[in-house]
Amino acid sequence: MKYWNGQIINPENFRIPTYNISPFSVENLRQVNEIKKKDIFLNAEDYLSQFGTYEFTLSGKDAIFKSLSFYNLKKEDEVYIVTTSGNKYVSSCVTNEIEKYCKWSRILSSKTKLIFLIHEFGTVYKQIDELLKLNLPVIEDLAMSMFSNNKSSQIGKIGDFVIYSLPKFFPIQFGGILKYNRKSYQENITNKKEPYQIDLQKITASFLSHKEEIISKRRQNYEYYKEEFKILGIDTRFKLTSFEIPSVYMFSTDKINLDELKIFMQRNGVECGKFYDENTFFLPVHQELEKFDLDFIINLIKYFIIENK
Repeated sequence: MKYWNGQIINPENFRIPTYNISPFSVENLRQVNEIKKKDIFLNAEDYLSQFGTYEFTLSGKDAIFKSLSFYNLKKEDEVYIVTTSGNKYVSSCVTNEIEKYCKWSRILSSKTKLIFLIHEFGTVYKQIDELLKLNLPVIEDLAMSMFSNNKSSQIGKIGDFVIYSLPKFFPIQFGGILKYNRKSYQENITNKKEPYQIDLQKITASFLSHKEEIISKRRQNYEYYKEEFKILGIDTRFKLTSFEIPSVYMFSTDKINLDELKIFMQRNGVECGKFYDENTFFLPVHQELEKFDLDFIINLIKYFIIENK
């Protein structure tokens, strides 16, 4: 344990702060419980209208699994995974669900039956028109890009289904949304709602009533990181358009051992990660973070850089 620049480095195990990629913290349990107590949330469907025809699932992974169930996939079939960055790494949250049905690939082949399009980290896939020329069904994954779009407002509209993960953007523990864009599939939605779906309707609508505040705060935090890391001589990985809302902040550098940085940051209570196959690192950027919190995280990285020169 060390006291450096006004904060503790490597604190005792039971006094480690918690900064997660998700905005959820234990304080939100009470907040969510109060929302759940309400019989209804006024104008809930007005706030939820951005999802069109949809149903709630326990998680984004469950939404992926259910969407895949509509395609009669065989074990020898392949799902072609496309991502914004083109990076070869794909989360096991996606690949594990696909493997329950068939194979997945980053290469288009004669076995390809479906395109799984991942709009990564708040950024959206740019070559939409070229993708549609393949004339294959598409599932869009907006788990990390709920509020993002492009200039043509195509995002969330080109897929048969669209996947959302609620904890990525709201301070809650669970929840996904499966959006149905094709009427022929909408007939499979049951009118009977499970208790968790009723709760999620109220909870999601409640947080969506603060959508513009959430968007503004995330953009503000992203720009703050961007300027602070620029001073450190470190580049921001993605240049966001005015239509894109970040789910994380990502920087790229070959000056730092990012594997060791990940261990150090997690030891000090910051959820983070390395974007494999490139020297890129991601940090929390969510709306619950204030300037103090961002400075706390940045200060840890400054300490790491100084100690590892």
